[in-house]
Amino acid sequence: METAGGENGEQPEKIAVIDFKMVTFSLAGKDYAIDIMNVKEIAKAGRFTYLPNTAPFVLGVYNLRGDIIPIIDLRLFFNIPTSKREDDALESLIFIHVDEQTFGIVVDEIDKVVGISRNTIQPPHPIFGDINIKYIHGVVENQGRLYILLDVERIFSARVREEEAEALPEMEVTRAPLPDKKTSRAELDISFIRDGLAALAKFHVTAVNERWVSERYREWRSLRKDEDTQLASSADAEQYLETFFSPDTGRLWGDQLMDAFIASLPDNQAKQIHVWNVGCGKGYESYSLAVALRERYPASRIRIYANDSDLLSISNAPMLSVPDVPETSRYRKHMVQGVNGSWAFSEAVREMVLFEYHDCNNQNNVPNMDIIVSRDVVSFLNPKQQMTLIQDFSEKLKDNGTVYLGQNEAMPQQSGWLRHVNGQIISFSKE
Repeated sequence: METAGGENGEQPEKIAVIDFKMVTFSLAGKDYAIDIMNVKEIAKAGRFTYLPNTAPFVLGVYNLRGDIIPIIDLRLFFNIPTSKREDDALESLIFIHVDEQTFGIVVDEIDKVVGISRNTIQPPHPIFGDINIKYIHGVVENQGRLYILLDVERIFSARVREEEAEALPEMEVTRAPLPDKKTSRAELDISFIRDGLAALAKFHVTAVNERWVSERYREWRSLRKDEDTQLASSADAEQYLETFFSPDTGRLWGDQLMDAFIASLPDNQAKQIHVWNVGCGKGYESYSLAVALRERYPASRIRIYANDSDLLSISNAPMLSVPDVPETSRYRKHMVQGVNGSWAFSEAVREMVLFEYHDCNNQNNVPNMDIIVSRDVVSFLNPKQQMTLIQDFSEKLKDNGTVYLGQNEAMPQQSGWLRHVNGQIISFSKE
């Protein structure tokens, strides 16, 4: 009688289903790969346009059929030893896209496309590769070769951040109260919301923002009506934070904000004014500051130190352009129109801003500042990092200097700061 496995009762041969393809390449003699779904195209290119004041692994930018793409040397990014490159040397490039952003990575040599079964991907292990394990998606063995499969979204995505394992410091952080008889329903709700914001949105409630969180809770309770007020998902946390962010975030400041900001700036007769823009993003805020400061201090030389830990944003910031600028706009006289019709800031304005890829949690090597602008940044640091950055502000700010936080942020009370209200604008100076 014939069995299901064949005449000899053998088990049927397992057929591998190819459901995952990866582009393979080499770095320092080792085999690496990335998911083909992240790959836009591959090419050989050189003569990248140099981008000043960026990290060493940013080789510059490349014009890919009209799109300006930042070029990252993956060898330098991972601190893999490599010989000094010639300016006109052709490099092996893989153009990839992450979070709707495109950029090119330089590798030693591009190999081929390999198809595998997804279930053959093994978990990462520290013994593989010369790079941090957090950047490795897994390990794949194929035809006698071992490929280290990189997690490009973890490497380059602006939203991925390393989890903080440090103990919380002593700061005015409200912890979840014990549910005794004296604790009100609202207090319990807010304490759970605070925990949810930290876990789901990396938004940490401290004395910097707790007043807004409590005020927002009253709106939130009304908005949710009969629904649960607790935050059950990232979407809930995002909705709770909808009204937190400062006006004109992610775009050039409008006239209302510009006029209010300029009116709040103190008199300053210095020949050179230093400004620190923490968390500058794609550059809209920095260029808005440049125009505002040029109007307020026409006789002074303005120097804006703009930094951000989002590599893609900071790489594109110096080349910021907008599709149209109305004739009546205060920005127009500071901009030039390109051949494609878009508008970019003039060289005189661009020279005012020094963009730098930098995480403010690391050592901040900037000179003493007249003005610090850090809108909606502090709240997304853990409590210890908040304390450290605020201390940095105190150390870097001149005695007559001014700090601007987000619209719904404030310096902790009795922490050595004076609060100034000028219309809609709130600023802080040292006591």
